[in-house]
Parts: sequence; C-alpha cells; structure tokens
Amino acid sequence: MRETRQFDIPYLREKAHQVTFKNGHTLVFVPKRGDVFNISTWVKTGSIHEDDQISGISHFLEHLMFKGTERFKPGEFDRKMESMGAIINAATWKDFTFYYIAGPKGEKGQNFDVALDMHADMMLHSTLPMEEIGPAYDPLAGDYQGEKRERSVVIEEIGMREDQPWTKVYNSVNHMMYPDGHPYQRDVIGTRQIIGNVSRDTLYNYYRTWYSPACMTTVVVGDFELARLEEQIQTHFDFSALPQASGVLLDQGPAIPKNGKRYEEIPGDYQTSFFITGFHGPRPENLRDTIGLDVVSYILGESRSSRFTQALLEKPERPIFNSISTGQSTFKLGNVLFVQGNFAHPDVSATLNQVNEQIENLLTREPISEAEFTRAVKKLRVDFAETSETASGISETVGESATVVGSLAPYTEYLATLNSLDLETVRGVAKQYLQLDQAYTSVLVPEHA
Repeated sequence: MRETRQFDIPYLREKAHQVTFKNGHTLVFVPKRGDVFNISTWVKTGSIHEDDQISGISHFLEHLMFKGTERFKPGEFDRKMESMGAIINAATWKDFTFYYIAGPKGEKGQNFDVALDMHADMMLHSTLPMEEIGPAYDPLAGDYQGEKRERSVVIEEIGMREDQPWTKVYNSVNHMMYPDGHPYQRDVIGTRQIIGNVSRDTLYNYYRTWYSPACMTTVVVGDFELARLEEQIQTHFDFSALPQASGVLLDQGPAIPKNGKRYEEIPGDYQTSFFITGFHGPRPENLRDTIGLDVVSYILGESRSSRFTQALLEKPERPIFNSISTGQSTFKLGNVLFVQGNFAHPDVSATLNQVNEQIENLLTREPISEAEFTRAVKKLRVDFAETSETASGISETVGESATVVGSLAPYTEYLATLNSLDLETVRGVAKQYLQLDQAYTSVLVPEHA
C-alpha cells in the first residue's frame, strides 16, 4: 500500500505529486520542464535528537556520509558528480540533515539515473570506514598524530567557529532561550571534546536509528515521468535488507524558562560590539502568525526602507550602528525572530535602548502603517516568486516544509495565506511576539569598553 496525492505548485502549470510508500519513505516530485534536475533527501534529525553525550553527531555523520559505500570507494561519488557538471552538498541544522545533487540531466536522462543511484546508495549504505573517521584523541591536549582525517577536520571547523564573533553571540543568546537539556540549546556542530572521542559504533548506531524510511523525504524536481521515477525510487531506496530503525521523532513544545537569564555581556578582544536579540515566535504550522511575523520582520529590519535602517543607519549624521537587521528562523518546536547588529559605541545600554525604542514605537506609538504593510507584502510575493523559478529553490522550500512541519502547506499555501493578511492582523502578530520583557539579548563587547 502507498498513499499518493496531487497538489498545485505556485507558478508551475503541472501538478506536483507526493507519494508515501508502505515503509514510510516519502517522495515529493515537482515536474519542471528543462534540462536541470535537483535531487535532495531530507532526514528528520539534527541536534533535536542529540544530548550532552552526542552533541554534534548529526553534523559529524553528514561529513562521513560522503566517505564511501560497499559499491563506491571514498571520493568516487564526488568525482563522478563533478565530471557530469553536477553540484553536491549537504547541511545539518536543528531539525534536519539534508543532502542534494543539482545538475544537467543529460541525454535521455542518463546523468540523473547515475546521480539517483549513487545518492540513494550513499543514504542507505554508507560504510563510515574507520580509516576515514580517524582515531579518537583529546583535542585539548593536541595529541593527534598522523594524517588528517574527518574527525580532525570537524574539530578544526569547531575551532574556527569559536573565533567567530557572530557564532559566539548566537550561541550565547541561543543558550539563554532554552532550559538546560533542551535539544535546541546546544550548538549544532558540537564540541571538540565530544567529536574527538565519539566512537565509530556510536556514529553507526545513530545512523541506523535515524536514517530510516519514515524519517526520510526525497524531493525530485525536473522533467521526468512520475511512473518511471516512482519505480526508480523504490528500486534504489530499498530498505528491506537494513535493520529496522528504533528512533522516535520528538514532538513537544519548547520548555521556556519563565524567570531565566535574559541578558549577557561577553567581553573579548573586539574593536566593535556585536549583539543578537531573540524573541520566541509561533510554531511553524501556524501559517498565519509565521507569515505575519515575516511581514513584521521585513518592516522592522529587512530592507533599505525598514525602520531600523532608516532610523539607525540612514538618517543619523554620524550613525552608531555599522549594521542592523532582522530575520525569522523556522524551527519545528517554535520559530525565533532575531534582531542582530554591530555597533561602535562604549555605552552599550544606551545603544541597545535605541533598538528597543524602535520596537516599542512599532508596537505602540507609531504602529505599522498601511503603506509599510503593502510594501512588505509586495516584496514577500516577489521573493516567493523568485524562489519558485529555480529547481533548487523549489526543492529546498518543499523539503524543509515536509521535514520541519510535516506538511507542504508552508509552500503550497504561502501565497494564499500572505494575501489573506490585513494590517490589523499583522499589528496583532507584532504585539504578540515582540514584547520586550520576553526578549533575550547577548552582546559581545570590547574589553576596553
């Protein structure tokens, strides 16, 4: 038995198809005429299913998935894809890990056939060879000897991130926004100590637990016939010989501390100050509030005409801020709206008060105007249309919707929901989610300040 349904894709003439096979693996096929294809497989795990003992394991595993299968030696996948002009990559985040290939489908689709075969083999049959992982060692003691392997590559990546100001301030505010032990509290990349010591058995068990059919959605965008594609997917994604997975998908709301820490200053060797303020937002399946908060974010800090840009960057004769912007991040257990900026002024409190004043103005003294609302909605329509013009844009939006929300509605119903919003609704969304007494702020400041 399998479940199938059709749905309309904005700006495309042909209907898309969602097929859920008996084993739980889902295929989403979006027909798009042309010579380019995009294959991506989205796995419903990231830091959301980690704990303090295995923090960063999802990201480490992502690196190792490209290190060979029983059929293909390490490096063979990369070389083959590059030889046909395809682009390959992967990413890990809080709610998902995804892998994609984009390229020309070739005469009679032979490039696509090869890419799908190798992609599926990697997803199901990666061997995670010990010689590619590298021996365990203590990164703090610096006692690693021998040729660099993927373990040391990831540890070096962690070390580089530790020196990045924006990473430091993000991790600080992210840590405050969730209680101890919450899966979103930790950095997705993990720590050097954990990556330095995690065993191959632990990695392999995690792989077999979460890289299961019920946790995978494969998205294909391109010029193909559904019947043949469906047959290819079932052939290549054959889970029958694999052990049955035991992972249970987490589905709970974020436990937000009522009286937790909400402000932190971190002194360091900086010449300017960096800050991020975070506000807990709606669950992503709440399309009205999610898209309404997108409108608010655009008005507040996502354009040249935004309030932050005009009041803090354009109009002052001598601006204090070097940059300031806003953006909403979509997470399964609740979205977050971030305000981030960089400034050069010794009085941190007075500077941040300018940011808070603009937010307070938007909520009370100078509420969102009809002109601001209309301009923001038009821009979001344009952005959505541009995303729908490319195979990669469609694939990423569809894949994230299916994985994070468990539905394609954030994509298929985006325009209808956006067009249904009115000014009062958006003003109400702003008041609901941008309360200053519910904000979390972290600032990196120069030691000499």
